[in-house]
Amino acid sequence: MHPASTPHEPPLVVLDDGRFYVEFVETGADRGYLRRRCYVGVTTPDGCECVGSLERSPSGIWRSQIDVKYGREGDRDHRDLGSFGSRLESIMALWNARHDAYCRHQDY
Repeated sequence: MHPASTPHEPPLVVLDDGRFYVEFVETGADRGYLRRRCYVGVTTPDGCECVGSLERSPSGIWRSQIDVKYGREGDRDHRDLGSFGSRLESIMALWNARHDAYCRHQDY
């Protein structure tokens, strides 16, 4: 192993209902993802698809969004869920909207 490299951390899953889950790829990361389990295929080799995200801006504000069918929210493919003062509030907004997210792939 190269001295400057570090072992890969497994994603941190913070909520999981068996179908959807919220994960952060790095502990303490400023960006997380809402994923939905689906079949394993060429475009979904891990058996999941990303259907939303949350991110902290440089100013410290957290923003959440879910995927929607293109054109349902104007000229874009996502719906903003809001701006929040904490990561927890942003996660909860994303989690509460999970069933409204546009899913492109078949269930598993």
